Amino acid sequence: MLAGDTGGSIEEAGVKVREIWELALPPGTTLAGGEASLGRIVEWVAALRAVFPLFGTLGEGYLALARLGLARRLDPTLTTSYLLNELHRAHASAFVVDEPVSEADAALANQLALPLLVLPGGADLHEIEREILRTLIDREAQITRREQEARQRLQQILGQQGIQGVINELAHLTAGHVLVRDKSSVPIARAGERPLVNDVMETAFPIKVAERVLGQLILSTRPVRSPLETLYARQAAEICGLEMLQKLAREETEDRLGADLVERLLDKTQEEAAASRLQRLGYDLSANRWHVAVALGGSTSAKDDPVVDDVSQAVARDLQWAAQRDGAGVLIVRYREQILALCSFAVTSPERTMRNWVQEATTRGSAQRCHVGVSRIVRGLAGLRQAVSQALDALSLGQRIHGRKSPHYYEELGLYRLLSGLRAQDELQRFYDETLGLLARYDEAHGTELVNTLEMFFDQNANASQTSRALFIHRNTLNYRLQRIGEITGLDLNDAEARLAMQLALKLHRLSAG
Repeated sequence: MLAGDTGGSIEEAGVKVREIWELALPPGTTLAGGEASLGRIVEWVAALRAVFPLFGTLGEGYLALARLGLARRLDPTLTTSYLLNELHRAHASAFVVDEPVSEADAALANQLALPLLVLPGGADLHEIEREILRTLIDREAQITRREQEARQRLQQILGQQGIQGVINELAHLTAGHVLVRDKSSVPIARAGERPLVNDVMETAFPIKVAERVLGQLILSTRPVRSPLETLYARQAAEICGLEMLQKLAREETEDRLGADLVERLLDKTQEEAAASRLQRLGYDLSANRWHVAVALGGSTSAKDDPVVDDVSQAVARDLQWAAQRDGAGVLIVRYREQILALCSFAVTSPERTMRNWVQEATTRGSAQRCHVGVSRIVRGLAGLRQAVSQALDALSLGQRIHGRKSPHYYEELGLYRLLSGLRAQDELQRFYDETLGLLARYDEAHGTELVNTLEMFFDQNANASQTSRALFIHRNTLNYRLQRIGEITGLDLNDAEARLAMQLALKLHRLSAG
């Protein structure tokens, strides 16, 4: 079951057993039995003594604290079950012991509805007794102290090991599984093993700073959870939130700086400022260097998908690693919805080296969700400006061209480069309307597939037999469709000029469809 963290306030009726567990008993204390009565009020604490009466003046509402080994030395009959029954008759609120108990004793605690808590090994019972008394006298001060201790401990771990260290500690304290997700539900860290029990207790703690929701921390533990574990989880969520906010602020700053750098680079009037910024970032613009730009992003339909963005970043890092291994310099920046990798490498490096980097970075299975546009190899700052435009164009065009697989190399896009630059012009639009536009409108009105048929016909080099097989239709059906295409467009597909016009129009159609 998944429960939200309510973070409710502690009732004022008195200090309950569960609050003693949370505020006074050490981390690692477990509940063996009697969970149903954790809400009992604790009036005072009585520790086992070496003389009779063992617990002094034991009254209703007392919490009994005992070393079981001492009880057995005093009298072998003073077993855990005997003490449980006696405390039940005395109307005690809870029983805290210093060693593990048997399943039979745990079952008896459940039967008597008497909370039975087991301290971790090496616990100092005298100090624990003092902690319980402090809690009974000033509960609010104990709450504040526990929270401060938890916060200080986790902050120290955060400074040394980051978010992963914090959730590692939380997983250790709770013996559970911890998952931290960002606001898009993308996992950013996890630790521990999910408990091997049927009824796992799973609670979501919101991660937010100043009402800004950054994600959530999900804690999965055994069904019975120490209240102290909940306190630690809340503190961990808050600590993670501060680090996530700082990381988000850094990323937003880097994004703004990256976008500003690219804008300056694309603006011919700001070449000097762009060169200065690149050099400060360690990018080598010396005369003996080649440059190539690589643009990465998801498909148009998936541009806001955080998983795709993560994949794009991973591909960019793999590209950077592969290039740097061969002595190249790589600068990665974010520009709008894309990630740009600017690569600077020696002019003595063959072109295939650059292609090897791209291939290596895009061979993983998840990389298929990322489209990659690659510029020509250029030289100098002016060439780098052109490379950025080429990479962005290659990415955009490659996504629009039906059936084309990434990576998209600008120099291999052929006629599409020209048509992409011209497709906004009125005369080109009229050319399209007068050729394929007629056919596209007919398909839309009648639910036919004549445009697809014509496209496949040209893809198969105008071979009718191959086209009919590719479309899984009879040869006569294909002949009928080609005849209708000629009738609708008024063009003769046996005429070379007409074929060229239709092929150009099909390429425009592919661009417009994207």
